[in-house]
Amino acid sequence: MDQTNDRNKRTTKNFTIIFLNSLSYFIIAFIFMYMLGQLATAVAALQFDYSSIIYYYKLIYTIDSGAWTSDSVKLLYSLAPLLSLLTGIIFLIIFIRIYDHLAYYKIFFLWCFAYAVIWSFGALLAGTILDKGIGYVVMYFYLLDTGKLIISLFSLTMMLIISTLTTKWFLFSANSYFNELNEHNRAFFTFAHILLPLLVGTAIMIVVKLPQIRYYELFILLLGLIFGVPVLLRYSSYPTFFFDEFPIRIKLDKYAFFIAIILLIAFRLILHFGIKFTAAS
Repeated sequence: MDQTNDRNKRTTKNFTIIFLNSLSYFIIAFIFMYMLGQLATAVAALQFDYSSIIYYYKLIYTIDSGAWTSDSVKLLYSLAPLLSLLTGIIFLIIFIRIYDHLAYYKIFFLWCFAYAVIWSFGALLAGTILDKGIGYVVMYFYLLDTGKLIISLFSLTMMLIISTLTTKWFLFSANSYFNELNEHNRAFFTFAHILLPLLVGTAIMIVVKLPQIRYYELFILLLGLIFGVPVLLRYSSYPTFFFDEFPIRIKLDKYAFFIAIILLIAFRLILHFGIKFTAAS
């Protein structure tokens, strides 16, 4: 076995395994972050005596349009992005503390952080442009087009900066599969573990939300692909990363794979009928 370059590991089978492991945790992270924001918002809406239903494509408020107030709009449409960002930062800290572990599950925390950035800055960008979601909050500040442009550029810039800084952490997670990440296996790992799961995972979540997916959320999901841009442009510029010297086996994380499938099915079927939150009369 060539432990230096891990040449015997760059096979179609191992590529598929690495891809499925990352994709599984991508889906789990997506559903977790999405439901966290939706559930928190639905519970917060009860404080205003707003009843709501969480569907797979949208959180719908079963109230009269005249029941909205300035405070309720600002809280309910900003809560999910803010909570997502806070949760993502916590999960990034967790990942940084455990990144040298060999466990596959650590990528879950990194995907959660990625989607925290997407559900916050991405939502702010999409909402400001489309006047939806958190864009309603921006509208209540009565900003001119120049102000909205600044917010949009700020959101896009933050996504690019954060995704660029996060690239190194994604590459560090290669220690679960290789003894080192070098010029021989870097492209193999990057496409299997990061770029392809990001692309395929986004496509899967879009398909799961059809035919009711909103343009606002579609925009946010597509903005998530921005995370792949710095990775694609910079992954080859990093030096060799040396990890543990003992042989590392590449194997499918069956638990994550089946949990991802079950969550996808449950997400689509259960939320097709909706989860109701009814305010007290």
